[in-house]
Amino acid sequence: MDRSPHLDRSLDHETRSTGSALAAAALCAAAGGAAHGFPPLPPADVRRFLVALLGILALTVFLELVVDVRRFGRAVPLADDVALPPERRPRERLFLPGLFGVVVVPTLVATLVWGSWVALLPLVLVAQWGAQALAVALWERRNGRVLWRAPGGPVTSPVSPRPPTRTATGAPPA
Repeated sequence: MDRSPHLDRSLDHETRSTGSALAAAALCAAAGGAAHGFPPLPPADVRRFLVALLGILALTVFLELVVDVRRFGRAVPLADDVALPPERRPRERLFLPGLFGVVVVPTLVATLVWGSWVALLPLVLVAQWGAQALAVALWERRNGRVLWRAPGGPVTSPVSPRPPTRTATGAPPA
């Protein structure tokens, strides 16, 4: 019996979320720049923005490592009779269209109403989801298991072993 729950690899999901927020920031910045231009910011404001962004990133990384790594550790192994989803093509790993819409619409409206610098707000999401992707990648590498998002919580499967190295003739190396 093949039970196939909806599984989504956690690393792919976080990467696609990051790509969607980054694309939303780029689109909104282009629209805001076309509508308002980018008035120069005083250096103090630029410094404040960068310090805030780095602070959010540091806090996010810390929380990911403390909270989510504990959650990853409680992930249950995937049952033997569950089929893994097929490997995604590389271009399918970079973008979530639904999430892009959810991020771009309010950001675009705010950018057109309040000014072009508001378009950079999705960079906070980029920092958060990028940190989450980093935490997942480090956990998978350290534990030798692939982390999956499933309806009942995270599950893991073993990393498939790499095929043995072969020479140009197909023979194993000496």
